[in-house]
Amino acid sequence: MKIAVVYGSLTGNTERLARGVFDRISPEYEKALFDIKDKPDLKDYDVIAFGFWVDRSFPYKAMKDLISETRDKDVFLMGTMGYYPDSDHGQACIKNSVSLVDKSCNLMGYFICNGKVDTKLLERMAQIKPKSMGEEIFKKHMLDEKNLIRYKKLGEHVNETDIEFCSARFNERIAIKAAIDSL
Repeated sequence: MKIAVVYGSLTGNTERLARGVFDRISPEYEKALFDIKDKPDLKDYDVIAFGFWVDRSFPYKAMKDLISETRDKDVFLMGTMGYYPDSDHGQACIKNSVSLVDKSCNLMGYFICNGKVDTKLLERMAQIKPKSMGEEIFKKHMLDEKNLIRYKKLGEHVNETDIEFCSARFNERIAIKAAIDSL
């Protein structure tokens, strides 16, 4: 079985998760780790784990496109986000991410955890002059004192527990696939 782990990272969190998962894949499998910026050729891989950061409730654009274009593969999704994965918003992010996987693929599973919010984004947001009431509300929400506390604490992720949990889930699904493929 050939396994590819492809990631895109803005703050380093998603890369940390992807590298941690990659390092814990059994050496019995052929494996490769790719940064999406390198435009990897994935046609020869059986399993692809996509590591992404969440942007507007979806994987960010480049990863969103790659996931959507992938055909006839076993796919595992792993994302990081600057909010609670078990919130309604987190659940919407999971649903949106899963919806990108083509029907020709087998979704092996997914994992999403907290991650840093890019401080440059928050700084740019602070400088924005809202053009509408919706933009004003969004800016106030993002820069609300309570959210800034959340961003700071949630930014302590990706941590070893996140990596262990994601790796355990992914490796379990790999073992199941291997056992089924051997029938």
